[in-house]
Amino acid sequence: MKQLYPAFKTGLYTVKKVALLIIILLYSAVAVSQTLNFNAPILESGTHQQQGCVYRFSAVTTGGQIDALVKVDSLIGVSLSGIDATPSGSSTTALQPQLSSLGGVGYHYAVFTITFVNAGSTTPSPVYNFSSVFMGIDGSNQITEFNAITVNNPSWQYVSPTPAVVVTQDGNTVWGTATNSSPSGGSGIDENDSTQMFQVSTPSTSSVTMRVGYYQHQNGWSGNDLFSLNIRGSQLQPIILPVNLLSFTAQLVNDKVSLIWSTSQEINVSHYSIERSIDNKNFDQVALLFTYDNPSINSYSFKDPIKNITGSVIYYRLKMVDKDGKYKYSEVRTVRINGASERVKITAYPNPVVNELHISLPQEWQNKTVNGQLLNTGGSIIKTFNIQQAATITMSDVPAGTYYIKAINGNEISTQAIVKSQL
Repeated sequence: MKQLYPAFKTGLYTVKKVALLIIILLYSAVAVSQTLNFNAPILESGTHQQQGCVYRFSAVTTGGQIDALVKVDSLIGVSLSGIDATPSGSSTTALQPQLSSLGGVGYHYAVFTITFVNAGSTTPSPVYNFSSVFMGIDGSNQITEFNAITVNNPSWQYVSPTPAVVVTQDGNTVWGTATNSSPSGGSGIDENDSTQMFQVSTPSTSSVTMRVGYYQHQNGWSGNDLFSLNIRGSQLQPIILPVNLLSFTAQLVNDKVSLIWSTSQEINVSHYSIERSIDNKNFDQVALLFTYDNPSINSYSFKDPIKNITGSVIYYRLKMVDKDGKYKYSEVRTVRINGASERVKITAYPNPVVNELHISLPQEWQNKTVNGQLLNTGGSIIKTFNIQQAATITMSDVPAGTYYIKAINGNEISTQAIVKSQL
């Protein structure tokens, strides 16, 4: 829990000076994502710390050409005690809204819209290589914190391989909720505890909506809660590889995965690396295809034999590499294997689920200790548990969305999709 005047250590990221390289192809400068400086806000309109007011943070980018307008859209069960609180020893670059609870069981949160504009104006201006690290998401026996962001074309990742937050994505909204009710960092935001963080990125944006708050489990608590958003970006447009991926599909055909993609504008492109993963984290190259050296529309295909692959889900992505060594990745495609292990089915109910999910094993697995996992659609493990004949897992602390229950009995695996509902 982050109360008033927590202890901080400065500097989550080090801003590096990077020379701008002259590039003839497409763009004239290299965009370097750097920490955006949110400090010294000035009330632009409305009433200070009230719903509807707008603050201007001047020169948030390193070059000073972009300001940030932060509007207080909603205050639900809280009052705003600071749009950018900077207690002694805290970061002077992160955006740090501080909320005061109005008490009562339920959700307490604030919604902010951040619009990036040309310096001294209200004209929207894009920020490239945008990312936000949500720090110190934890809780106590009284509250469970959450942070959310809505932005076009988001991608997200955990900062730690053993996260103490659960992250889900619904369209353009990414939501992270604390899972640890006894945080090791105490009452302050521990910027060294990466388990309490997650990161959301997008290639460019001029506007994002942030939601910060907590779920209060009992009456009587009316403290202050501080949130810390470390935002990065660039005012310069990035170099984009001169390839346009039109489509990319992966489909299971017998015991092979058929990968097909088409491209256009293949200028200076060297090759495509097909990468495969069984956990959506660690990818290995399984094939390399060179381009046709044709700038018009091209189509490629590859069949990946998976007869000896263990697991129920396989993830594929393309690494598109140009002749200068620069590269970018495609979106990840998923293939679900319906092998022999899928003939053994677990039962998970109710589905959709709100609070408690009940899991039953098939007759063949009775009286055996079976390992269970709750995974999100990205393949990340949210919870682990053991099942003998049946098990019940708590879902009230899991955000709404689609998940998978995976049961592992030796070499046999069974999965079932479930939907977590808020109601």
